[in-house]
Amino acid sequence: MRKKKDNKIGNNKDTRVLSIVLIFIVLLGLILRLTGIKHGFPFIFHPDEPTIIRSALGVRFSPNPKHFDWPHLYIYLNYFLYMAFARFRSFIVTIGLRDKSALLLPLIWDENLIYYYLTRCFSAILGALTAVPVYLAGKELFGKRAGILGALAINIMPYHMWHSHYALGDIPMTFLLAWALYFSALIIKRDEVKNYVFSGLFIGLAASVKYNGGLAALMVPVAHFLKIFWKRKNLSKGEKSRDKTKILDGKGVLALFLSGLSAFFGFLIGTPYALFDYKTFSRTDGPAGAYWQFTNVGSVSFPAHIMGFFGDISGRLTNDTGFVVMPIFILGLFYLIFRLVRKNIEEKDIYLVFLYTISIFLIWYISGFKNSRSHYYFIVYPYVAVIFGFFSAFLQNIFRNRLTRQKNEKLIKTLSWVLIFLLFLPLFVKSSINSYRYYMGDTRNMLYEWLIQNYHPGESLVYNDKALEDVFGKIGIRSHKGLDNFDNFSRSIIVINEPGESEVKFFEKNSELIEKVVVFDSSFRLGKDIEVYRYERPCGCQ
Repeated sequence: MRKKKDNKIGNNKDTRVLSIVLIFIVLLGLILRLTGIKHGFPFIFHPDEPTIIRSALGVRFSPNPKHFDWPHLYIYLNYFLYMAFARFRSFIVTIGLRDKSALLLPLIWDENLIYYYLTRCFSAILGALTAVPVYLAGKELFGKRAGILGALAINIMPYHMWHSHYALGDIPMTFLLAWALYFSALIIKRDEVKNYVFSGLFIGLAASVKYNGGLAALMVPVAHFLKIFWKRKNLSKGEKSRDKTKILDGKGVLALFLSGLSAFFGFLIGTPYALFDYKTFSRTDGPAGAYWQFTNVGSVSFPAHIMGFFGDISGRLTNDTGFVVMPIFILGLFYLIFRLVRKNIEEKDIYLVFLYTISIFLIWYISGFKNSRSHYYFIVYPYVAVIFGFFSAFLQNIFRNRLTRQKNEKLIKTLSWVLIFLLFLPLFVKSSINSYRYYMGDTRNMLYEWLIQNYHPGESLVYNDKALEDVFGKIGIRSHKGLDNFDNFSRSIIVINEPGESEVKFFEKNSELIEKVVVFDSSFRLGKDIEVYRYERPCGCQ
């Protein structure tokens, strides 16, 4: 009896330690994502951010956003967030703290920026919390250590961290897909219909944030069939003859049907007007319709598709996930193929087949888009994170086993964690640098502040990049795009965002009339290098 009690105490202690580590991982993710969350203010430089904010504010007047370029769940969630914030602000006024709060927290009274701030914070929080379902999925499939390492991986993957700074739907979609992955992992391990329902529900909700989340629906039937395969493989010949389990028996068909039905209702919960306003939803002639999105991404030829598949794995995905994750992903795939060819299959190999089947299919599918973008691949991140967590723990075990002859077990354990540190270091360093860039701000903000202090009435302003237009419009300076405008102006400020061949030629021709005033360096900042010059043409007076 005493021994059982001691084991229970030990298990409780391990659970507490794991909980503390997971909380630390979530807090680390929050710090990286909330640092510099106000980047760009008072400007909104990302062209897609206003879609969520304006639509959520518009829900006050009509529950139908009347456009389906993005589905509506994240719009509605932000609407409720804004309403809760409005009540909070009203409470501040009621208790007479309006003026004090304006001094301490002026942003909460800025109608132009506060809603962007709230949605960015919401996205950042969901991004950090994605570690929780990734941990649970990894723990179910491969154990607690693999789950913890997978959770750490998703929270410091550079592009996942980077994109969490924006008021967009990609990160919330990934959060919901990670929960769908967790319940799909339970499908393989437990014969319970509720896991099918929950997995389908979260897939539907994810698709109601970004349509491409619906592509992950494949994971439910894959999990189901792999469960049946593994169950029958472990039966003896006599047991197989007596076993009545089929690939698709009545219970299995019902479970898959309920999963699909819950996915459908999950989507309609978030985007009900896909049904009530189907005429707009089904339009293909512009961004107001959802079907336009499916045609807008385009497609490529089969040879280009193959090149894109390998190119995105070795290039885009490798860079976005931190240079280490995808090489481990590929090496792990070869390891799995080797084990399958040798027919030395264990339970963990079935779980790897599940993860690799879904992730490779999704990478293949997305790489066939003509207009492919890095954020389209977020639907792959939960699977890749769990795979990376497993193989990190796997390599650590190999390292420990290789050194079993050493008597100093404490040293062996320390060195094995040094290996984990080295595996995760590139991800953390790149994410930290990117977070610092958000903290340091944008070179366009620096230009804005400089112009406020140094622009003189009577000077014309000429620039070469459309990305600078918002800055000039905010100040109210009349500006002209293109250096050919200099024929009409005698005194000008020239603002150059990455000079090209035409700018270089112009400077060479007018070198005596141009003076470089200031350079805003983009090192460890957002934006591009910006060079500012003053140009003054002689008036020709005697």
